[in-house]
Order: sequence, then C-alpha cells, then structure tokens
Amino acid sequence: MNPSWWGTPSPDEGKYRNTSLSPSWAESPVPVSSQPCAISTGQWAFVSNQTPSIQSILLSESETGSLNRPPKLMHLNEYPGWVDRFYTYVLGQNTELWLHFTTDFDQAIEVVASTASTFSDLPEDQKKTYDLEKKAYAILTQALSKDIYHQFVSFKTTKKLWDALKTRGVENEATRQLRHDLLKKEFDGFMCMDKESLGDMTSRFYHLLTELGNFGVVTTPVEVVKKLQMRCHLNGIVSWRF
Repeated sequence: MNPSWWGTPSPDEGKYRNTSLSPSWAESPVPVSSQPCAISTGQWAFVSNQTPSIQSILLSESETGSLNRPPKLMHLNEYPGWVDRFYTYVLGQNTELWLHFTTDFDQAIEVVASTASTFSDLPEDQKKTYDLEKKAYAILTQALSKDIYHQFVSFKTTKKLWDALKTRGVENEATRQLRHDLLKKEFDGFMCMDKESLGDMTSRFYHLLTELGNFGVVTTPVEVVKKLQMRCHLNGIVSWRF
C-alpha cells in the first residue's frame, strides 16, 4: 500500500509503514466507491457545448412561463414586455381570474373567511370569489422576482398589487428612456458570443428585437437583415440566407 494513498501524512508518517497500526478515522482512506468518477475530455466538451442551449431554454421558460409557472418579471423596466405575456397566461389558467386584477376585492369576505367556521357559512358565490382572489394573488406574486415582490409586499389584494406594479412599470418615463437608449446601443453593438451557436444567436437577436419594440426603438427590416448578415459573416457563418 502506498503511504500517500492515506492522505496527508502526519509528521510521524512512519506509522503508516507499520502494518500493526491502523490510521485514525480522520486519516482513513476514502472508499473507492465514494471517489468522483472520471469524466473524459469528450464528456466535458459535450457539457460545455450544452450550456448556451440550457441557458436559452431557462431564459425562454422564465419569459413565457410554463403550464404551472407564470412568466417572470425580473426587473421593473421589463414590465411593458412582460404584461402582455402575463395577461395571456392568466386567461389560459381561468378567464374569470382576470376580473380580480381589475376589480377591488370585498374585504368583508376576507374577514368572514378568516376562520374555517365562518368560511363555511359563506354563500357559494362568495366562497368562489374568495378562492379566485387567492389564486389570482398567488399567481401574481409568483410572477415577481424576490426583489420586486419585496418592494410591494404591503399590497395584499390582487388589484392593489397589480395597480402598484403598473404605476411603477409604465409611468416612470426616465427609466423607460434609459432602457430605450441602452437597448438601442445593444442593437448597434450586437455581437455573437463566444462558442454561441447560430440558433442561440438568432434567438437572442429576435428577443432583443422584441424588447426594442416594447420600448419604442424603431428598426427597419433592412437594418435587421444587415445586422444579422454582418454578425454571421464575421463569425464565419457564410451560408446564412434570409
């Protein structure tokens, strides 16, 4: 047995050469079964090549949502593009839910429904109203990033929270103008990322075009085509056709 196999030897490393002694628990060898499996160079390359695609999938799911997850609002300056996606998601869940985003919730129902015994006394239509309100509020809060929700945690009904988001997301013209300018610069300097595939690059480019439209940045079809053709040419993708 090679003494170094037991780990870093103590100053009296000679004890490891004495077969009558056993190493302490702290210096015991790691069982073979618990050692990490070796990963070949090819396997590492495969994982690395998948990273942009995985990021693209996660970004897409965050933006559009899924069957059980609403589209996420990560930053308030993304509100104009997010609000339509969220509206579509809510209608897809239950068309009656949207009423709770536009109508004040009757707080008397909230009071009566606060205990199981009084809730059971509510008429069926009020029970349904209460359930829909809670579901609408849950969907809306789940659609907000942790940082955004923290800013609006004091709004306890769906409509109040929705109105507060709208006020901050739409009426802050200074923020919108800043976002407008940043997106225009991003379009002007659009580049293919290192090791990015053609599919990932075009998906990212058309996502940028959507954001440009949301913030009123005007681009012509000729500008769009030239921008993509130039990026493809610079990155050696010469067979691209529109």
